Amino acid sequence: MDKVVTLLWILFAIGAFVFRLIMKAQETSARESRERPTRPGGAVPELPTATFQEMLRQMQARNAAEPGSQPTPATPQPTVLRTPGGRLMPRELARPTRSQERTEIRPASLEAPATARPRNAPAPVARRSSSLPRASAQAPLEASRPTMVVLPEQPLNETVRQMLRQPDGVRTAFVLSEIFQRKY
Repeated sequence: MDKVVTLLWILFAIGAFVFRLIMKAQETSARESRERPTRPGGAVPELPTATFQEMLRQMQARNAAEPGSQPTPATPQPTVLRTPGGRLMPRELARPTRSQERTEIRPASLEAPATARPRNAPAPVARRSSSLPRASAQAPLEASRPTMVVLPEQPLNETVRQMLRQPDGVRTAFVLSEIFQRKY
């Protein structure tokens, strides 16, 4: 029940806000219509029926009839600026901009140049993939394998001593100890 009352208050506030907006818009339009001057007859002026050429002739005739009017030149005359003493104003010329870009060098194309080959030239020899070397066909390097010297007729202590005398054997023993005696 509490939620329904809250929802009704929100809807009432929104309604009051919209009502105020509508009343304000009506007030503004009424004030503007009072302030706007009324036209005689209250009608909108019609579009001119004369063409552009006729209107241009009317304007030229009106301009020619005015006393003291001079025809405007097509190009504006450059005005010479002078100082209060009557000397010509100094004209500053901008220095040419300095650029480190070399624009006179034509950029080289990164495309491969076209080779001129006749159409009837023989195609390059195609090789079968079966003749190419395979990774599985090559024998792995013996140096990368750890070597383990195990002699069955010697006791285990002697075998361990021989392993620890060689660097490869020490490396192998360390790896095996990490594998068999894991902490985690």
